[in-house]
Amino acid sequence: MYKYYKGETDAISNYKMVTKRSNNKINTNFLKKFINEEVAYSLANKITYTSRLGDEKIINDLEYYTCHWSKKHDSDLLRYTLLFGFCYELYYVKNNEMKVRIIKPTDGCHYENEDGETIYFFREFKKDFKDDIYIDVYDKEYIYHFDSNFKEIEKPTVNNIFNGNVPISICKRSEELGKNTIFNDIKGLQDAYETNLSDISNEISDFRNAYLTFSECNIKEDDLPRMKELGILQVNGDGKIEWLIKDMNDTFVQNTLSSIKENIYKITSHINHNEKMQSNTSSLAVVARLISTEWICSQNNDSIADTLFNRYKLLCIWLNKKYGFDYDYKDIKAKFTPKIPHNDLVVANILSQLGDKLSTETGLSQPSFIDNPHAEMEKAKKEQEIVSEGEILLDESKDYN
Repeated sequence: MYKYYKGETDAISNYKMVTKRSNNKINTNFLKKFINEEVAYSLANKITYTSRLGDEKIINDLEYYTCHWSKKHDSDLLRYTLLFGFCYELYYVKNNEMKVRIIKPTDGCHYENEDGETIYFFREFKKDFKDDIYIDVYDKEYIYHFDSNFKEIEKPTVNNIFNGNVPISICKRSEELGKNTIFNDIKGLQDAYETNLSDISNEISDFRNAYLTFSECNIKEDDLPRMKELGILQVNGDGKIEWLIKDMNDTFVQNTLSSIKENIYKITSHINHNEKMQSNTSSLAVVARLISTEWICSQNNDSIADTLFNRYKLLCIWLNKKYGFDYDYKDIKAKFTPKIPHNDLVVANILSQLGDKLSTETGLSQPSFIDNPHAEMEKAKKEQEIVSEGEILLDESKDYN
């Protein structure tokens, strides 16, 4: 799967070479295109968080104690999840900070009990500047350290940071794990498209090698340079000279490529954004074309939300042990804003009509351009306080005069 994401497809690797002919290999990476599109739809706008109980401090601490994580972390996690069908987050503490690392299924695996609870996690890795493979095994109490032959190389490390929880989260697209992926859906079509496109490219390139045929005539080899220089060929009355060209049915070729490409888009429920649209197409019409894609991305958001649920459960445990904060991870609510045309004017009109029937924080979480409703409320509150203080000083100045 990962090879296909990097463009190393079977169609390119196993392309049949023809001796002394054109052998162009054309790569068209639909897999990467679709995965990146879904990641962009789901997470191009930052995930916003609110407290179900109105606790402002839990949201502030949530952002503060994870601000050192990569800004691309959630995007990378979703990208690998879409590629492999599932992916892992591994949590650990270093330099008094809780850190996170993405573990691809090619580098780790887990074991669950009948209740779906993770019992063991195996991680395979290499140390810096070494080719040897090492294996760490995590359970609820210890981290065991082995070499590639499962020979213990260090004493087990006590795993008591997260109160008996295996320090991982699993982000999975569905219960089918690696079977429900874009790769499995379009691999054959991707290979067929690249093979056909490469073939037709080579056919076109080979037209450079056109043949000049001579019938019922005898041309001496010594006369060819002179004929080429003058641009004249002299033959007998029955002689015939003409170019031998290949009759290529371009309509058949184009129909084949178009059919394969159309099936690729249909199976993945994506739309071709390169298709021309009318200049007066409304934003609602554009959104209507994205219904299937939006549904898929909502499923992707649910996968990330499940991961966030366990992530912040472990974060709250660590904050309690480290700083004594007593937070309830179930109080944290994540909101996803898809990166699709969004009519903020309509949203603003609806909010103005609702008036005081809607809380300010809920209202601010609706427009697409506001990432953090709580922070926006705090800014507005401070600005209002400054304006009020200025008005008081101005009134006092008038009274003094």
